[in-house]
Amino acid sequence: MPKKIRVCLLLLLFLILFPVFALAKTGTVTASSLNMRKSASSDAKVVKVLREGAKVEIKDTSGSWYKVSAGGTTGYVYKKYIKVGSSSSSSNNKSDSNKSSSSRSSSSDGTCGPGDTGSAVKKVQQRLKKLGYYTGSVDGDYGNGTKTAVKNFQKRNGLSADGKVGAKTLAKLNSSNAKKASASDASGGESTSTAKGTEMPNWFKGGSDKIPHHTTFTVKDIRTGKTFKVKRWTGYNHMDCEPLTASDTKIMKSIYGHWSWKRRAILVRYNGHVYAASMNGMPHGTSTISNNNFDGHFCIHFYKSKTHGSKKVDDMHQKMVKEAAKHSW
Repeated sequence: MPKKIRVCLLLLLFLILFPVFALAKTGTVTASSLNMRKSASSDAKVVKVLREGAKVEIKDTSGSWYKVSAGGTTGYVYKKYIKVGSSSSSSNNKSDSNKSSSSRSSSSDGTCGPGDTGSAVKKVQQRLKKLGYYTGSVDGDYGNGTKTAVKNFQKRNGLSADGKVGAKTLAKLNSSNAKKASASDASGGESTSTAKGTEMPNWFKGGSDKIPHHTTFTVKDIRTGKTFKVKRWTGYNHMDCEPLTASDTKIMKSIYGHWSWKRRAILVRYNGHVYAASMNGMPHGTSTISNNNFDGHFCIHFYKSKTHGSKKVDDMHQKMVKEAAKHSW
């Protein structure tokens, strides 16, 4: 083949591959939770929900959207919620993508940690429950309750208490000589004195597992007595929720008069239990229900829960939680 033709072919190959390598970037989710959609539209179907800190591989760009891949799923997310970091080669990107997959879903070797989901997490929860450390739902979601239970198990069994199920913790957890929990070790056992029938569980000691993700429950505003249905979407430091229907949104707005960040004392009823809590009334961030007339989600705080931004306990929310604890449904 003539040298001139070879040079032209190499140049053509470079021009074809250059965009691929130029887009070979990884990104980090900066929102508390972020919808990955089937197409570059806010009306498109949600194919996956990414949590804060999750890693994604950026495949392409489309206006204000990135086409990304994470945990074996490909879809579109808003650019403004992704912090972009370049990688030196496509092979490095592949490595980052694999890390993202293993950190957000069950690993094949059974190890797992906060934010992970899947069968490995379920097995850990089942074992922790059998040993008396875990009192939450066996839902395969590595939340705060699971993390606390793991840390208590690690402390009692002489392991480094980092709240992650690594190889050593997993081996001890599944061993015949794993120590069972004492009365103070159970992850859901902490509550404070409240009105009859009302509970005030510590969010980071099992409280976050009282109402599982994607569950519907009822909220009662203390001051007005009005009630409406709510669906828990996600939330690590507190619950991110949405009114279930347009009618529920109308009731919620009537409680406030207009949308507001103001904290209000509420009771939350789910599965025969009533919990003291606090809510704000401002739609913000991502939404997962398209026909409820609520553009975003709102926050519900429990005893000792924290904000997503500052990652600190909000004094006013805690004041409202304690006020709600004085009341019964």
